[in-house]
Amino acid sequence: MKPFRFTLQPIFSLKQQAEQSARERYAATLRACEEAAAGVQEASVELTECWTSLCQKLAEGVASGELLRARAWCNVLELRVKERAAALEKARHAVDAVWQQLMLATRERESLDRLQERRRLAYNRTVQATEQKELDELALQLIHSPASVRVLANTSPS
Repeated sequence: MKPFRFTLQPIFSLKQQAEQSARERYAATLRACEEAAAGVQEASVELTECWTSLCQKLAEGVASGELLRARAWCNVLELRVKERAAALEKARHAVDAVWQQLMLATRERESLDRLQERRRLAYNRTVQATEQKELDELALQLIHSPASVRVLANTSPS
């Protein structure tokens, strides 16, 4: 009998490649999201340090020009935090979108995987039935052959 051949193997291979590609895109977007989160954290720490420095300058009684510069720098850092938070949110949306693509690609590949398994089981059952039929025919031939009749006649109790 012919060996098992899954006729949809080229499509199955394409689905596997699509799933792997989606997995790689997911990993890349996850890294980008982590980097964006680190950027927000870094900007927040810098802003906190700026506010602490401004408060110290106020307590020390520094000149107004110096206070204005420190306050302006705090404003710049606040904008940086907001921009990085927006970038983080965008990165999270990208992660969600790529996750959905990955789940879809996985479902498609798994459905072909299940189909291949069902067809392989059906093929195995057919092969097993064919082999059993051939063995049964061989046994019948042996039983009904002249040589086996002589052997049976010699072994029968008298």
